[in-house]
Amino acid sequence: MIGPRIDAELAEAAGEMGLASNVVRALRANGAAALAQLPDELEGQLRTAAETEASAEARARARDVLSRLGVQGEIDVRPGGVVTVNLAGRVSPTQLAYAQQTQPYQEMPQAIEWNAADRCPRIVTQAQLENDIALATRCTIQRLEAARAFEYVEPNFIARPGFDRLPRPQKQQDGQTAQTASAPARAGGAPNDPLYALQWHYRPNGAGRGQSPGGAGFVSFWEASHVGSRDVRVAVLDTGLDLTHPEINASSNIAPGIDMIANVQRGGDGDGIDADAQDAGDRCGAALENSYHGTHVAGTIGAANTNDRVGVAGGAWNVTIVPVRVLGRCGGELADIVSAIRWAAGLAPAIGANGLQINNQTPAHIINMSLTLQAPCPASMQAAIDDAVANDVVIVVAAGNKADRAALFSPANCDNVIVVGAGDARGGLSFYSNFGPELDLIAPGGDVFSDSDSDGRPDGVLSTRATTAGCYDPANQNSTDRCYYSFLQGTSMAAPHVSAALALLAAQTGLRGRPLEEALFARAVSPFADGFGQIECARSRNATPISAGSVTCARPAGRGRLDMTRAAQTITPAAASQ
Repeated sequence: MIGPRIDAELAEAAGEMGLASNVVRALRANGAAALAQLPDELEGQLRTAAETEASAEARARARDVLSRLGVQGEIDVRPGGVVTVNLAGRVSPTQLAYAQQTQPYQEMPQAIEWNAADRCPRIVTQAQLENDIALATRCTIQRLEAARAFEYVEPNFIARPGFDRLPRPQKQQDGQTAQTASAPARAGGAPNDPLYALQWHYRPNGAGRGQSPGGAGFVSFWEASHVGSRDVRVAVLDTGLDLTHPEINASSNIAPGIDMIANVQRGGDGDGIDADAQDAGDRCGAALENSYHGTHVAGTIGAANTNDRVGVAGGAWNVTIVPVRVLGRCGGELADIVSAIRWAAGLAPAIGANGLQINNQTPAHIINMSLTLQAPCPASMQAAIDDAVANDVVIVVAAGNKADRAALFSPANCDNVIVVGAGDARGGLSFYSNFGPELDLIAPGGDVFSDSDSDGRPDGVLSTRATTAGCYDPANQNSTDRCYYSFLQGTSMAAPHVSAALALLAAQTGLRGRPLEEALFARAVSPFADGFGQIECARSRNATPISAGSVTCARPAGRGRLDMTRAAQTITPAAASQ
């Protein structure tokens, strides 16, 4: 991926548009800094013109590098000016991933991970480049970097969802049928969804009846009659959304989305970028099932109707979910994710496989990204994040599930994001959660290997996910052919709790952007005394015991734990009337 430099093109574009000479001089001297001082409409026109010219130059330079190396490849310009170079060696990154089908699902993308320390040899043969896609990538990047003509040159990294699932998902209870899409829910308190009783993660934090030591306090907020608004929009960048799920098919909380996966093989649905966000699957090899990860994540935020006597509850009863598919077979490409961030924020249209623009009519106020890649924050991703945040979008990301430093994983190591670690039902940091000063807070992520309340169900996060694999009826524990809900664990499950909390606060206060983020930490986080979350020493390598001989350890886990009860307690009469 190549980031063209547009500063040099801004003054030329301004001159061609007939702008005043002082504007042209300011743009020539200060580039993007001067651009930001112009009226929004003029700024947009100039930026588009400069990006077009800079991208054309970057494309020509990339073509020259490929020609000199003797490497075949397709060069594409994405909306926003990012240039992608897809090499066409005899071995593709996707084939490398499929060659590792015997590995666990989480390990698949390691076959194509990028090591920045590797360098292109001074002497390399044509045959070596044709047969080694990693070598060809290194050499192409090194040659492009040597030109010193671009903002950045980086690999098209592969991201993946990070989570674990229990092979005994939940079935919709007998006697309940999906209802017709309804008006916005107005009642507060505990919802009447039959599986809500198993969603410990929404309960008030505590050890009493109706509470959970790991609960995030949503029910307390609901009891204050604050259940959200469909005027608040949350984009979910994930595997897409299962629009055939009975609760989601009937939901009024879903806006038109997009499939941003350009690679037809990775998309698995027979086409490229289009306006269909249906989850067509993300399995990596015939032996592995599709995760429907995005449907579970969106369900936690509020994709399904809540308080409708069907299935599960969502964190925000009323919200608009904008599904954006970026993860397909064996993961998702950085170029697609970067384009998706810009599209979700309303910054740039997408260009469909048919060549037509796909505009986002419902730009997001909040973006949820429950995905990770093991690399420093890519410059292209950081640029897209910064532009979205400047447009008053709050971005929530998962910390990752390797029980390692979050600094090693993107987008958790990017700036201008809220980084969420996972907490368990006992109130501690989940054993798998990444940790470190990059974390901002923890939220319920679950632990499917524990049953701390002895209810016969795992302490995972329960949400929407249709499957036919290993189903059972929650009422009688008997096996059944099909189910619509699953217990999962992961920081992927924790992040959407924070996105739901932000959606509720946005509806209650009218805040957007940075003020909304500040309200979350001021009103909806129970602070840790020392910035450390507690964790079981026996399940946590290299963690620090809280005292000599203790079985409880501590790890840096951010400012505190998500607790919407605090937000409910601080509601003012003026805010409550909104």
